[in-house]
Amino acid sequence: MAVAAFAAGELITAGEAVYVSEDGFLYKASAADIASAQTAGIAIDTGNAGTLIRVNADAIYYGYTNLTPGEGHYLSVATSGLIVAYSGWQEEFNTNAGTAYLQFVGRAISSSGVEVELSPPVQMNYPLP
Repeated sequence: MAVAAFAAGELITAGEAVYVSEDGFLYKASAADIASAQTAGIAIDTGNAGTLIRVNADAIYYGYTNLTPGEGHYLSVATSGLIVAYSGWQEEFNTNAGTAYLQFVGRAISSSGVEVELSPPVQMNYPLP
């Protein structure tokens, strides 16, 4: 399991997808722009700005509820830090229209756990072909 620690640049809650910005601080990731779509992993800890937060970059993270085992989860377009199933990502993308990034974060292995499997974000333009 790869775990790294970064100083938070804002309030981070355990279970949120996060990225490291150019200033070196950790922020909630978002599929709305390329910089924040570069997901570093899932926050293991909760903390305010300046607090060290551990990040799970490639192992199972438990702490969610109501996941469907086998379903892939992607970085939300509408809510920073949130991961959603593809159907949720597509709905958010269609509602927000424009450009967003499809960032695979991981696959549910149980109703509460996600196997973190990061991949590079893919630019998507509205409408989808």
